[in-house]
Amino acid sequence: MIKEKNTMKILGVNSGTSADSLDISLLRFSSQASNTQLFKLLHFSSFKYPTVLQREILYSGPSSKISDIESLSLKLGDFVAKKINFFLKKNKIQNSKIDAIGLHGQTIHHSQDLNRTVSIQITEADSVSQNTGILTIFDFRKKDIITGGAGAPLAPILDYYLFPEIKRPFICQNLGGIANSTLVESKLSKCIGYDSGPANSLIDKVMRIKSKGKIFYDENGSMARKGKINYALLDKLLSNPYFDLLPPKSTGNREFGIEYANDLYNYSIKKKIKFNDLLATLSIATVESIARSYERFIFPFSLPRMVILSGGGVKNKFLVSKLEERLPQLNFIKSDELGMPSKYKESILFALLAYLRITNKRILLENLTGSNKKILLGKISTP
Repeated sequence: MIKEKNTMKILGVNSGTSADSLDISLLRFSSQASNTQLFKLLHFSSFKYPTVLQREILYSGPSSKISDIESLSLKLGDFVAKKINFFLKKNKIQNSKIDAIGLHGQTIHHSQDLNRTVSIQITEADSVSQNTGILTIFDFRKKDIITGGAGAPLAPILDYYLFPEIKRPFICQNLGGIANSTLVESKLSKCIGYDSGPANSLIDKVMRIKSKGKIFYDENGSMARKGKINYALLDKLLSNPYFDLLPPKSTGNREFGIEYANDLYNYSIKKKIKFNDLLATLSIATVESIARSYERFIFPFSLPRMVILSGGGVKNKFLVSKLEERLPQLNFIKSDELGMPSKYKESILFALLAYLRITNKRILLENLTGSNKKILLGKISTP
């Protein structure tokens, strides 16, 4: 069993569904601190994937060959280990001074079925631990799924520990590929978390389809801003049955993946919908699905006044401005303004989860994922 120390240095490693970069954060944890001052962010960096490797990630999914997925997982393990070693060398830190790595891995499939969630993350953890010499914690979602949970969202665990100076309740809204919402209350057991639906995923995917893989996102939402909402398409998007599911719930590339994006793109061509109009409509669908989720799942039970935004979507000025217009009673602020760099929030989350695993902190996620008991998240690969 790993011996608990008063202070630990732990790396968090994450790559989102868009595979735009590998994000690495280094945190120092102190067991002497209070829950709300548990850690300090020391360093963080982002690394681009080689184009060929990125394309391999983006086109991988549940229909891929097992042998191809295994090969990709090994490649990713080697790539992650290489970047961790570079990160530590750049910051003049010896590998032996790092207590653990929290490795989320690359999600290639996540779907919440009626009977059981299927969630697949790859990146060979044994490659990471062996090539860095650092104990690696990985596969954080499986234990939650086995105990009846949806395997996501896990971000509310971090949200609970953040921003102690802000009066609770408040909402943490992540705008990644998927939009994750957390109602942060005074106790973790009272927090509510769920995936409201897509944030950037469909916008990014149709951008890649239109540009034939040359453009990966609508920068600042500038193209969407020039478009007009197609209300027939908006109604079609918002009629997706996922939006009617009650929390706890999670989603991914099954409901809002490349096949769905292809269908939407082809539909827009058939109906002669201009591309900027398609982007505008997808953006408003994201805004509306988030707002409606607040109105159904949060406001009847709690009256938060602030929303803290994080994730790559905070750079989409069109998306953020429309969210503010739709929910004028709420005060929106970016997590960066509160000292939490939004781009690195998820890598910070997995450093925290690694710390909780090492220190044997069991957590109850019933209100967040639906799991039915206190559990330890994560498996351990020793070097």
